[in-house]
Amino acid sequence: MKRRIIALSIAALMCLVCLPFAACDGGYSRSGVVLGEAIVLRVNARGGKAKAAVEEMFSLASDVFAGMNLSDANSVLSRFNVSESLENFEIDEHTYKVLCLAKQAYEMTEGAFDVTALPLSVLWGVDTEGLHGSRPDIFDPVGSAKKELPSIEDVKTVLAHVGTDKLGFFEDEGKFYVKKSDPLVKIDLGGIAKGYFADLCVEIAGKHGVESCLIDLSGNIYLVGGGIKSGGDWSVGIADPRPRLAIEELRGYVAAVKCGGGRSFVTSGDYQRFYYYDDGEAKDESDLIAVCHIIDPRSGLPVGIRYDKAAERYLRDETAGIMSVVSGFSSAMCDALSTAATVLGSEKGAALLTEANLNGLIFAGGKDKGRLTVVGEWEFLDGYEKYRTDYEEVIA
Repeated sequence: MKRRIIALSIAALMCLVCLPFAACDGGYSRSGVVLGEAIVLRVNARGGKAKAAVEEMFSLASDVFAGMNLSDANSVLSRFNVSESLENFEIDEHTYKVLCLAKQAYEMTEGAFDVTALPLSVLWGVDTEGLHGSRPDIFDPVGSAKKELPSIEDVKTVLAHVGTDKLGFFEDEGKFYVKKSDPLVKIDLGGIAKGYFADLCVEIAGKHGVESCLIDLSGNIYLVGGGIKSGGDWSVGIADPRPRLAIEELRGYVAAVKCGGGRSFVTSGDYQRFYYYDDGEAKDESDLIAVCHIIDPRSGLPVGIRYDKAAERYLRDETAGIMSVVSGFSSAMCDALSTAATVLGSEKGAALLTEANLNGLIFAGGKDKGRLTVVGEWEFLDGYEKYRTDYEEVIA
């Protein structure tokens, strides 16, 4: 999930709203759905050929995402996923480039980020189709909870077919190919494709001489230059991941930070795409186990869940990662590594981001207070103090 970082004006910390085809202060902004109902692109640009830049970004979106769209049964990846052939499978150039980035992230994270984890998401019912209609009822979380989870044996069976190392991809005479060594391997590039596209948008902004630009791709944010109105620093509000079950419009900020342009901000958290499981003993929401869409590809379990072999049951992992915010120059790497940092948790996630030269905020659970691990330099704004009151801050 990559949705709840919101770019704000430095003056008043208010959300920037991009109206479709709206001109503003010599700039240009546009918003619209670029992939089914899944991805919304909002761009606000000023300076240079702002309108030409924004329109080129929207034109490019369909080309980039067409081959990776798993909602389209005829897309390149949809056809690859249903095929059990071990032969070379032709793909488009954008899909190939994203796969190359995904392999890099897979190796950097030692498997904590893996684009072949889709079968695990399906097994746990946290893929797009599985989560449809499974959102807990905020007024009756226990009654709306699921009563059954996959067996650990089923998890192990599916896990055997997961691993980016089971893929090979290459270019040959201007054409691009991928092949699988296991007929049951499937690919989902949703955890890195938006970041890849945001990086392309930045290149477009530079080509057209844009001075200031906010690129928001369903929460993956890239800030170019200074603020749209002031030309100075930006402010970024970070949504509070707790309570997990809340009315999104009323969800507050856990922190807010100030920064210059030329950086991407991406978050990955457990609090929007999830369902509750009731083992039959739950009396209220605190007794339920949350099953989120972030899967640890190494164990096959959703983040926040552990398996007790002695008791032969799933339990909550109270100290697991809750949310990671990652900032850096490559939105693609921020995209992938925000997921990996949440999977790895505080210490290992911080080590990963430090090695990758990325800034990060890794929120994790705890018995009394949560834990916030700060990686790199952040300039926190006053007035948004929950990161201090609700979390024990640790500097990595």
